[in-house]
This record gives sequence, structure tokens and C-alpha cells, in this order.
Amino acid sequence: MVKNFQLIIKTGRRGQRKCNSRRNDPAEETSSVLTSILGRVSAGEHLSMEEMSHVIDLVMQGECSDEQIGLLLMALRTKGETISEIAGAAAAMRKHMVPIRSSHKTLVDTCGTGGAGLHTFNISTAAALVAAASGTAVAKHGNRKITSQTGSADVLVELGVNIEAPVEIVEECLQQLGICFCFAPLLHPAMKHVATVRKQLGVPTIFNLLGPLCNPAAAPNQLLGVGRPELRTTLAEALAMLGTERALVVTGADGMDELTLTGDTYVTLVENGSATEQTWTPADFGMSTADLTDLQVENPHESAERILGIFRGEPGPGRDIVVMNAAAAIWLTGQETSLEAAAQQAAAAIDDGRCTERLDQLVQLSHQAGQ
Repeated sequence: MVKNFQLIIKTGRRGQRKCNSRRNDPAEETSSVLTSILGRVSAGEHLSMEEMSHVIDLVMQGECSDEQIGLLLMALRTKGETISEIAGAAAAMRKHMVPIRSSHKTLVDTCGTGGAGLHTFNISTAAALVAAASGTAVAKHGNRKITSQTGSADVLVELGVNIEAPVEIVEECLQQLGICFCFAPLLHPAMKHVATVRKQLGVPTIFNLLGPLCNPAAAPNQLLGVGRPELRTTLAEALAMLGTERALVVTGADGMDELTLTGDTYVTLVENGSATEQTWTPADFGMSTADLTDLQVENPHESAERILGIFRGEPGPGRDIVVMNAAAAIWLTGQETSLEAAAQQAAAAIDDGRCTERLDQLVQLSHQAGQ
């Protein structure tokens, strides 16, 4: 049920949080700016990247009332968020996240939007571990389940990883093991200012799109799975606008927010500030197609068991789709020039036990006390 939000501009009313400015500008000027922006968006007008960044910056600083935030989010949703607005919002959100330091020259994230509703096991999480075991550094950004059967955080907990490790341990995992998990609630504390409103609205908003665009380790490469096909090119263009070095934004023809094994995957390659469209198939990786039912699970425990089985060498569609997605991450960072060669590299990391070893190391190091 969407709450009916009213715009509260006047300050000082009992029970209403003021929209105060911690900057030199007086509260009246901040309210005037917000009134103008909210009015324009409500009328269907699009904002520039700079305007959107400014208003989300105010939101992230806690300077806006819940009513103002609710009106902004619903107005954006109603008119449709533009590429510039998504990029501007992501730029502001990046300013307020807790950074994860990294010395890796190449670094990739395999975070996706979720929302496919296909109940597959955690393919991107498994692929992140395989890519890391293959020598590609991965800063895996993620959260607990929202619309899926199991989120990346849920399955990592089942696998024994401490997802709430302190920042210094997260950084040490990345430095020593070439992989870390960036747990969104811990590294995006400013999101607390929109948590209540998002829950009250009960519908997807622009913030559902921003997580994959805001990697705390500032990964220059990204394999981004999108569950809504109409958003694939939009998010790709936003990544290009944000200066992402190289990215793959992918949607399966079956709606999967991964490279799919059931048929075609629609791919947007972001490189040198531009985006190009491609279509990939399992055959590009030396794989055969499979049925979706071969990839589905009921809960995080089942997902973890599937991943452990794959790492133990169990053949089948589960292994194949993990190898495909790991190969895409490996190829993205330039370690291999062909998808099939990257797939062979990923498969070798499974077969020689490096994936199991890397997972065990991540579990152990994530539970160490921070210095």
C-alpha cells in the first residue's frame, strides 16, 4: 500500500522533521530549492545529473523530511527515471558510502539488480568466488534477499562467511585473497534516511537501481545482471556517464539477471564512455543449453549446497552457468581475449580445488578480529 505523501515545506511544525541545511545556506533557501525541484519533477520534468546529485545529497545528509523524500521518489517513478537522474543519484550516493581501499590494478564486481523472480541459486556469488580463484580480484557487493529466494549475503552466511566483518578485515580479504564481500547495509549508512519511506511506499524506487552502481571498492569493471530488460541499456548508459572503465550489463532472454544457460543473453558492453549491444549464447563459452528448472532452489541452504557441490567437481548445468558468469568477469578485466578461453580458466580453478580453498580462506579471514 503506497502511503499518500504530502509535501511539508514549512519548518517548525510539531511532529515534523525540518529540512535543515548543515551548509552555509539557510534552511529557507534549502526548502526553496527543494520546493522548486519537487514541483518540476511532479510536473514530469527531467532533472540534470547535477540537479539530481544535489537533491540526493540532501537526502543522504538527512536534511529532508520523509514527506519530501516520498514525494520525490514517487514523482520520479511516475515520470520514469532518466539516465542522467540515475547517474546523478548514484554519484551522490557514492559520496556517502564507506570506502573499501584496494591496491589491485584490476577489480570487478558481480552485483546485480535482482528482481528476476526465477528462484535460481546464487550464480553471481559463486561466479565471484571462481573468478577470484582464477586470479581476477573481485569486490562482491550485495545484500540479503529482497525479491529472490536467496540474496548473496544469505548464501555467504550459509557458507560460513562473516558478512558483517569490520572494514579493515574486508580490505584485508581483498588484499590477501583477491575477494571480499561488501555488505550494503554496513557500507551505505546514509541509506538509513530513506529506509522508512521505502518501506512505507512498498514499491520499487530509484534506490533499487543504485546499489549495483555504487561499489564501495570503486571497482572499475562490472558484470551487472539486470532482471528488467527495459533497464539494461539505461543502466549501461548510466555506468558510462559515471566513468566506469569497462562493464557488461546483461539480461537473459528468460529474464535472468545473469548470463543465462537457457538461451540467448542480451549484453551491453560499456567501454571508453560508450555502450554497444551484443547477443551471447552458451556456445560462445563452449557450453550447451539447459532448462531453468536445473538451476532453481528453494532457500539459501539449498543454494549453498549447490555451490559446494559445484566446487567439489559435480558436473551439470549448475557448474556450467557458474563457469559462464565467472568467465565473463575474467574476460571483462582483460585476462583472456576470448570467452571460451576464459571459461577454460574458470573451469580449471574448480577442477584443481582452488575454489574450495579460496572459500575456506575467506571464511577464516572474515572471522578474524579487526586490528
